[in-house]
Amino acid sequence: EMCIRDRYMGILEMTEKRPLRKAIFDKLKDFEPQKHYNATVKITKIEHSVVIKRVDAEPMKMAICLVGDETGCAKLLLKDAQVAFAKEGETLNLRNVQARMVKDRIRLEVNIWGKIEKGDKKIGEVAVKNNISEVEYEAVKEHQLLSLPHSTPFVPNIFVPFLI
Repeated sequence: EMCIRDRYMGILEMTEKRPLRKAIFDKLKDFEPQKHYNATVKITKIEHSVVIKRVDAEPMKMAICLVGDETGCAKLLLKDAQVAFAKEGETLNLRNVQARMVKDRIRLEVNIWGKIEKGDKKIGEVAVKNNISEVEYEAVKEHQLLSLPHSTPFVPNIFVPFLI
C-alpha cells in the first residue's frame, strides 16, 4: 500500500518532468481593461515618484512611469522593490501585468503574481501618440449593449471606450 509521502513524491516527479510554456508577449495597442498580459516595454518617462506611509507606518515607494513599445504607450504603477527598475530608457519584461481601470482609464500594474525583469530586446521609437491611458472608458452593463430587459440577473461591467 502506498503511503501519503510516496504519493506526494510521485506527484512531485510528475510535475518536474513537465516543461514550462514559453511566454507570449503582447503589444500595448491590443491591451483591454481588466485583463492580464505579458509585454516588453521601454520606460520613456518617470512621471511621479513618491514615498508614502502605509497604515502600519511602514514606508512604501511608488512610481508612475510612462512605458511603451512600437505600437503604443501606457502608465505603469511600480511599488516597493519594483521602483528599482524605474530608469528612463530601460527595457523591461512585464509578466502577468494587469490592465486595471483607475478613474475610467487604463493603468498597468504588476501584482504579487506577476514579475518584472530587465529585457534584452531593444525597443526603438515608442509610439507616444497612441497612449492607451488617455482613452477614457465607461462601465456598461452587458444588457445595455445587447438591449436586454433590465430584469436580467447580475451582469458584470464591460468597459467600452467613452464616445463623445
